[in-house]
Amino acid sequence: MIKTLLFPSVYEATLRDYSTRNDSILGFSKIKMDGVDYIVGLQAFTEGVSPHKSINASPTDTDYKLISQSALVLALNESVKNTKSSVFPKLAITTGFPFATFQYNKDEAAEYFKSDKIITYYRADDLGNMITEQTLVPVASVHVMPEILGCDYAIRKGENPSNENYIIISLGYGTTEGVVSTPDGVLNRSLFSVHGINYAVNVFQQELYKHSYLRLKTDHQIDQIFTKGFIYIDRKRRDFSEEKLQALKIYYTNVLSPAMRKYITDEDFEICSKIVLVGGGAYHQELVNLFNEEFGGVCSVTIQSHPEKCASVGYALYSKYKNSQQESRDSLSYHQDKDNVAYVGIDIGNANTCLSIISNDNGVDNSGL
Repeated sequence: MIKTLLFPSVYEATLRDYSTRNDSILGFSKIKMDGVDYIVGLQAFTEGVSPHKSINASPTDTDYKLISQSALVLALNESVKNTKSSVFPKLAITTGFPFATFQYNKDEAAEYFKSDKIITYYRADDLGNMITEQTLVPVASVHVMPEILGCDYAIRKGENPSNENYIIISLGYGTTEGVVSTPDGVLNRSLFSVHGINYAVNVFQQELYKHSYLRLKTDHQIDQIFTKGFIYIDRKRRDFSEEKLQALKIYYTNVLSPAMRKYITDEDFEICSKIVLVGGGAYHQELVNLFNEEFGGVCSVTIQSHPEKCASVGYALYSKYKNSQQESRDSLSYHQDKDNVAYVGIDIGNANTCLSIISNDNGVDNSGL
């Protein structure tokens, strides 16, 4: 089965002890890196003053290392629950980057995940006492691929696999990408990368500052307000749904539509029956409506099930596929360990990080997705 977990891609350095509670997803209170303690994920959102993460961080950045190490601890702890062995399973890891930064980051990311890591973190026991733990992350293999191809792999190879031609648009926070996909592969000349939803969030933020003092909110906190369309100020609910709609219209008109007109041709629409939207931006119905207004008469516009988790699911499926290839080439040496490998997909997004894990059976757990 595939199990997918999601946590906010934010962190904050801290000197405080959070000894009474752990992050409800990550399962620990703090993580230590280079001698500094950090709260991560939901813990950072609820307990932090100014939780943050830079846009499209590289493997050498603190942001990337903290979020990835948190994901690795979570992956190891989750995979231990699913193994019958007393030995920690090895992780077959696939991760990715937007196509625009993939070539620049792929080698460093592969080396980073391959290197042995002893991760130190703190968690609260049942009595609320702080416990320090360390874990060594055993890695079986590492693969790095463009994020848009990870999404395409999930559609082609996941639950209800598709054998159609379609246009896939990944609406990410930092980067939006699109490409024409066929059963034989994607059409590279149709691939484009542009600003992500943060473009609309920045426009929205400018409007907020005209009307209210937001107490130095971070980009990720503004994104939360943008997603909801309202905020409480001085104990009064302020509705900003109209500002959100206008920001998305500006984003679509000035960024998305021109890119699609440039890279997606009339001939592509002749062979494609639908546009498939993936990524967290697909949850903004106002944006989906704009796609329908422009393309509804040409082809259908659909939203992939659990669109924000599509890339990580594709990565996990790819991890299993690549390890199956290796087993078939060298079945003798892999036979002893193949039942103790967890196939992991890590999508380190700008807004959220998604972690998908495939256990040793071949089913798909829809509730986990």
